[in-house]
Amino acid sequence: MLAKSAIELVNRCYEETNKLTLLSLEEFKESFIAFVFGDYQEEFMVQYDLEEFYEHLNQLQLSNCRRDFDRAVEEWYITEYGSGYKGVSYHDILFTLVKEAVVQYQSPNRIALIRDVTKLLTMPNGFLARWQNGQIRERPIPTYFKYLMKLGVRTHEDIETLVDMWLVEYPNAFNKKQQELFANPPRRGRPNNVELALLIELAMKVRPEMTAQERERLRKIYYYHRKSLTVREMVEKFEKYIASKNKSNDSQVG
Repeated sequence: MLAKSAIELVNRCYEETNKLTLLSLEEFKESFIAFVFGDYQEEFMVQYDLEEFYEHLNQLQLSNCRRDFDRAVEEWYITEYGSGYKGVSYHDILFTLVKEAVVQYQSPNRIALIRDVTKLLTMPNGFLARWQNGQIRERPIPTYFKYLMKLGVRTHEDIETLVDMWLVEYPNAFNKKQQELFANPPRRGRPNNVELALLIELAMKVRPEMTAQERERLRKIYYYHRKSLTVREMVEKFEKYIASKNKSNDSQVG
């Protein structure tokens, strides 16, 4: 069946060639040219000749090869994703999936986490299966990758940036106690022993030999602020307490 527009032809290329993979804009431009002068030309030549093929491309406004082909792909991206596709913007769903990957695969470092998030997003039994179960009717797999585009993931580089942005919020994500906390978040109204243990562990890096008074202060910080502050913010509050205490001691000595 002949394409009626360049956008339709780009979409056909995407659906026929993009199988369980992520493509950057530049990679897709190359893929589109290869598709038009490969599979699509072969399909066309079954009924028509080469001169008619080039006339068909003219009708689709694909006469000036590279420039026209690149423009068609860029217009398709805008149609599918919106004019801001080049910017860095991620849906909250993706940040939740990064946390899920840490819990599921117990990722030990950044490189492993990037690999695990990629696995969760692209493996047939990962997020793809969940997405398919949520569809009213069966949808082709390329539609799933269009969905990822709308969430903010188009390339492997996007996954790297997503992970880095998430790690800014959770710098202790590779700590085993933190991963246990991700898997079993505190229930409302009850303190979480794992969270408290993690707070003590991180605070001891600041103050390796805490006095009984300092330990009690740390516990008070936790019980008073556990619902409003992150573990990292509670450690920072404890650091300020230690700094203030040291300053007070110095002034008394002076």
